[in-house]
Amino acid sequence: MISCLEDLPDELLLDIFSYLSPIDLFISFSYINNRFNSILCDQSIQLGIQITNNNYNKINYFADYFTHIYICNDNDIDIRQFNNVRSLILGPYPKPTDELLNQLVEQPLKYFPYLTQLTVYQSLSTWYSPPSVRLWTQLFTNKFSSRLKHCSLPGRIFALPTTFFYCPSLRSLSIGGCSLRDLPILLSTLPNLKFLSTDLWGIADIKNQSSYHHSNLSHICIKFNQQTIVLEELSCLLSYVPYLKIFTIEGTQKHDTFNIDYWYNVLISQFEYLKNFYCTIRLSDSIVNNKIDINYIRNFNKLFSQMKLYRRNHIHSFTHRGGALELALAFINTNANALSINIKINPNALALMALVLSNA
Repeated sequence: MISCLEDLPDELLLDIFSYLSPIDLFISFSYINNRFNSILCDQSIQLGIQITNNNYNKINYFADYFTHIYICNDNDIDIRQFNNVRSLILGPYPKPTDELLNQLVEQPLKYFPYLTQLTVYQSLSTWYSPPSVRLWTQLFTNKFSSRLKHCSLPGRIFALPTTFFYCPSLRSLSIGGCSLRDLPILLSTLPNLKFLSTDLWGIADIKNQSSYHHSNLSHICIKFNQQTIVLEELSCLLSYVPYLKIFTIEGTQKHDTFNIDYWYNVLISQFEYLKNFYCTIRLSDSIVNNKIDINYIRNFNKLFSQMKLYRRNHIHSFTHRGGALELALAFINTNANALSINIKINPNALALMALVLSNA
């Protein structure tokens, strides 16, 4: 009995397809019938295509099939042909050229109507190039499709806008940096933002800060770019995001003394909605006490009974899990021989944790 290729189950067809190059696969089987088109468009199938000068002309044949594109070479390519792209990454090596950025910002509603995720890596020297400025402006003035929900601009520093900014569609934003003074301005332009990641610079005058509150931001990752974290600035930051559920902070503490009770007083006021807290603080050598009795901590409370001591890259660390709501604190010394504390506990036991660390 002679059987046709179409009689084979999808599993065998996929196995056969794996022996073909993506370009040959699409040229040979696309548009034959609905079944083959459905298999080729299956979101679970990921095909990587390396674009070269030899095959670039063939890409046009099935450009509409591309949904995730990662541009990481120097080949001249017109990204405007990929009208069905959902996720677009430009860079990091090499950084996108001005020509590529110009393609991105030229009528994005027309050429990228389904774009939901955008990542653009830029070097410092291109921040203020015309296509870069145009990209920044168009992102925050709704020139892209309302489907664009996630945007990452590593290295891009937020500056006060020269035009009216307002982008209700963005749900996630990662940028290179923002000042604490400008943070409420940034947040006010993104009313539906759920996630923000940025480096943060503090300011001297905390008293004159905005009383702005963001009602939707629930997950924030902050890295303090200064020699020491000022708790007043941290408190000011948290006041902008009263409904925070997940908070990640990284910074340096170079004072001669470190009082975790002060940190406790700042953070405990924000625990009404907080479910996860992750903190990495680099301490100066004069702060860290290397004499930590792990058995004492384990016996102090049953919450700490599973705490473990481990070594990673010449740094000792403590880890612990406990409670439905998790809290994580990490104190990392710049000295390779110093200790690192990494504790995850129930927020209700935060006072006990402060006592344990102060007595360690």
